[in-house]
Amino acid sequence: MPTSTHKQNYVDPVGKSVPRIDGRGMVTGQTKYVFDVSFPNMLIGKMIRSPHPHAKIVSIDTSKADALPGVRSIVTAKDTYNIKFGSNEYFFPHTIDQMALEADKVRYVGDEIGAVAAVDEEAADEALRLIDIKYEILPHVVDVEEAMKPDAPMIHESLNNIAVILPVNFGNPERAMKEADYVREDKFYAPAAHQSAMEPHVCVGQWETFTDKVTLWSSSQAPFKCREALAKTLKMDLNDVRVIKLAVGGGFGGKLEMLPMDFAACMLSKKAGGLPVKICYDREEEFLASRRKHGMIYRIKTGVKKDGTIVAMTGEVIADGGAYCSYGPTVLAAAIMRIFMVYKIQHFRMSGYRVYTNTPVSGAMRGFGGVQAGFAIESHMDLLAKALDMDPVEFRLKNITSPNMTTVNKMVLTTNGLKECIEKATTAAEWSKKRGKQKNIKRGIGIGIAADVMGSKMYKSHESAGSIVKVEEDGSVYLFTGAADTGQGSNTALSQIAAHELGVSYSRIKCKSGDTEITPFDTGSFASRVTFISGNATIRAANDAKKQILNVVAEELKMNVDDLDIKAEEVINKTNGSVIMDFDKALELAYSFNYGRQIIGRGSYNPKTTPIDFRTAEGNVSGSYGFEAQIAEVEVDTDTGEVTLLEMWDAHDIGKAINPQSVEGQIEGSLAMGIGYTFLENLHFDKKGRPANGNFANYRLPRSMGIPKMNSILVETNDPEGPFGAKGMGEASLLPTSAAIANAIEDAVGIRMKELPITPDKILKALKDKELDKKSDEKNNS
Repeated sequence: MPTSTHKQNYVDPVGKSVPRIDGRGMVTGQTKYVFDVSFPNMLIGKMIRSPHPHAKIVSIDTSKADALPGVRSIVTAKDTYNIKFGSNEYFFPHTIDQMALEADKVRYVGDEIGAVAAVDEEAADEALRLIDIKYEILPHVVDVEEAMKPDAPMIHESLNNIAVILPVNFGNPERAMKEADYVREDKFYAPAAHQSAMEPHVCVGQWETFTDKVTLWSSSQAPFKCREALAKTLKMDLNDVRVIKLAVGGGFGGKLEMLPMDFAACMLSKKAGGLPVKICYDREEEFLASRRKHGMIYRIKTGVKKDGTIVAMTGEVIADGGAYCSYGPTVLAAAIMRIFMVYKIQHFRMSGYRVYTNTPVSGAMRGFGGVQAGFAIESHMDLLAKALDMDPVEFRLKNITSPNMTTVNKMVLTTNGLKECIEKATTAAEWSKKRGKQKNIKRGIGIGIAADVMGSKMYKSHESAGSIVKVEEDGSVYLFTGAADTGQGSNTALSQIAAHELGVSYSRIKCKSGDTEITPFDTGSFASRVTFISGNATIRAANDAKKQILNVVAEELKMNVDDLDIKAEEVINKTNGSVIMDFDKALELAYSFNYGRQIIGRGSYNPKTTPIDFRTAEGNVSGSYGFEAQIAEVEVDTDTGEVTLLEMWDAHDIGKAINPQSVEGQIEGSLAMGIGYTFLENLHFDKKGRPANGNFANYRLPRSMGIPKMNSILVETNDPEGPFGAKGMGEASLLPTSAAIANAIEDAVGIRMKELPITPDKILKALKDKELDKKSDEKNNS
């Protein structure tokens, strides 16, 4: 594009729904994913997996497979340093419990014992069949409550298979509960689920024999974290490990960690003399051996005053962690502590238990414990309001957090649009007109509210992000960021931020991201952190580049640099608004004979946060917090048990919408995922702990034809710490969906669903039980 066109077509990009920076490549099929990576003589890798849920490894004989034509390398634990890895080493070092390849014992069907690499898939599959592994079978346990019993099989060296006990205590809830006018206790169940990204896990590893360095091409949400785990397990220096993230076909938390396949691809390449090795999971391996959502049992007891004021809350959370810890400890913490962002509670006691079972590993999944907690807490809040004969909206407004307050666990809430979100959502949905007034047509309306972080110190002592903005002689602007765009559009949002701060057209920006050897450090794409944290780093880098250009202009024209700025492709005098020269002329000057200045701006940002002190449960984990309210309207067919979701409204405090279309896309994507978890998804296991529905033929997901009308309401609170006022967002919209729907069902037909997914047979049973209870009451009163 000619430079004059940039100026001619200039539009301030922040706050505009500009085209995705990677959109054209995606729709034309030219975007490269890891599966598309191909090298001469590349080998195909396959994992050697346990067929048993719990067993000791007695011996491994690979001799027949080694002799098979086409097999180039086989690795087992004897080829490794037997170093354990995990994701919560900083806070919970005792939970680092998984080997890259297991040496002594397997703990679930699918546990990784080794890997093979061959010239083609057929040879690799045949090699797997020829490997002879002898086991000593051990007792196993699949059910989480059974696993906690004293006589249950011990999966790790943890008493009653409890990997983590997390007590959270504030005030004196027992004494406060005695002062309550009404006390209620409920139990809820939220099942395991799977991320089900369209792109399965895939990687290519290559060991450079002449440098003893390794490169991994990975579909990763956190390439720098993956590099750290690889370096640890390979016993290498960080600078000898390079991780390159290409386009990612969905992650949703499932691609936040290094998996044994990543390690195996590198080791197989080393043993094969440096030939590259590609490993790609099939769909059943995805369900079996990647990561999944924690199934949770949530018990809550709350005391309230007659006016609706919450005085105390106690409870217990049991999380099914599967065979290894992964992100489990922090998922459990988030499931308990998110409530403090939403409700003012001074007296609180809840204990969390993260429990081992002989099932696939539970890890991070979008919402990070908040989806399960959101279903339980927001359903419970409606039940409290009903008992007090209060409108659920009135009850929530009585108890929600407010701007500029510090919570009981030391979270600092600055901007807080929760009240405005509730008011705007209820107005848009015509709450007062519909609530409790549509039972004759079996329609109902329900609400759920939520809050979320934008980043948290989960695995390192800092949570910084870095950006580099390089301006070329021809006016091209390159943004280098370590942030991982996994489909959410972060490359686009960061490019908008860079263009706005530099004062140039968005069309100049080219974004390069997620290469640990080239781009600055970034902790990854999780916890709705990228716009907020990486966005601030990008502002600083763009500002640095701008200052370098303006220093040249000021030097040339003998002006005060503080009087200069770049706006709308022009260098201006801020004191009077006059135009001094256009951006291209300023660049020409910077790269001229007299100056020859290369324009390379650098920026980093580490939010002013404090990690949770898990001894006290205190800590301001996020630089700011996002809030939201969601309303669902349903119609229930009492003959079939079918629930029709008619319409949804989601009001979200996003600070400032950098790209409104992307914001709405994130909201709608979360709602769709929440709808699936509410009505369809339930990853369940057979007696050996294997996924009983681990494929797309049997694991049900929502389709576009079943999605209702969605209304996104953007509430802009202009956060002082966010980039141009923006907050992170996306995950929060998923947190209250199940509860909003369950609350709407009760409004429609008077039944309370406490177990997900909500299926027609459960609806019919609840209706039948309601009718039996009614007849029993009539009989007792007669």
